[in-house]
Amino acid sequence: MSKIVILGAGISGHVAASHLRRKLSKEHEVVVVSPNSNYQWIPSNIWVGIGRMKSKEILFPLAPLYRKKNITFLQAKAVSFHPEGDIEEVKPYVLSEYVVGEKKGTQEKVTYDYLINATGPKLNFEATDGLIPGSNKTYSVCTYGHADHAWHGLNELIQDMKKGKKAKILIGTGHAKATCQGAAFEYILNVEQELRKHKVRDMAEVTWISNEYQLGDFGMDGMLLSYGGMTMKSSEMVEMIFDEL
Repeated sequence: MSKIVILGAGISGHVAASHLRRKLSKEHEVVVVSPNSNYQWIPSNIWVGIGRMKSKEILFPLAPLYRKKNITFLQAKAVSFHPEGDIEEVKPYVLSEYVVGEKKGTQEKVTYDYLINATGPKLNFEATDGLIPGSNKTYSVCTYGHADHAWHGLNELIQDMKKGKKAKILIGTGHAKATCQGAAFEYILNVEQELRKHKVRDMAEVTWISNEYQLGDFGMDGMLLSYGGMTMKSSEMVEMIFDEL
């Protein structure tokens, strides 16, 4: 019997847990450790951020599903790794701290035979001065909560524009190491369509800020895409889309 511990219940962690539970026999234990109670489909945050979807439509609670699938779920955060164990515990373990319920604040040594680290990136808004969501009229679509907040702000702006007040909208990424350009690119196109839908596009000055030297780089030196029977570079496709706007 083996015990597989997965840190994180996002796209990577949840998929890993689901496939392992499906492929492994019942004597093997699958454990998910995550501080988040919900799974969210992050790519749909750009739709929540323009009001086309509700955040409740892109998430579901993890505990009931994992209970049904015989996956152990610990709503806790990983504090430290101990791949060689310690003087009291010979097996490798992750020191985890519960974040909710009666055990909140208490720590537990979660032992494992195999460990999958799928915690994902840490949102580093602090790396750019003034970029904390909720301050300085700053918004984000990095989480479903942020996306709800972004739609609230955008909708207020749209209503002001309908009353004749012009607006400046700046969309992009922050510090030089921010690499998720795809979300900014998709969101600015969604905002463009939303402004047209409400017939206020002429009232808005929309600017995209990017730390990439070329459109369509997306943090991976671009890619090849098929479009209308043609194969083109992502930079060419993005330039074509912007020309058509």
